Amino acid sequence: MAFAKFLMSAALVGTAHIAPALAQEPESRGPPCAERSHVAAQLREAFGERMIGSGLAESGVLFEIYVSPSGTWTLLATTPVGTSCLVGAGEAWDPLPEPDAYAAR
Repeated sequence: MAFAKFLMSAALVGTAHIAPALAQEPESRGPPCAERSHVAAQLREAFGERMIGSGLAESGVLFEIYVSPSGTWTLLATTPVGTSCLVGAGEAWDPLPEPDAYAAR
């Protein structure tokens, strides 16, 4: 599943840089980013992931966690202008037994 997320990340960045990348030294790049609605749709369609929570950082960046019924998860950071970047992804998500125990509720 992790490899599939890697492939999705590559698709988010686009394929315009593939040919030049093959002919040059690899460039240091940040995380894969794209417009938020596109990223959310890809997570839903490709992995069955839905947003289960979010938090707003002081900087204005929105952090969102997406989880699937099979346990895959993705953490996104979305800028105030709507660009979402993949921060992390994995498997074996284990929800807390009592979500109402959060202090913010």
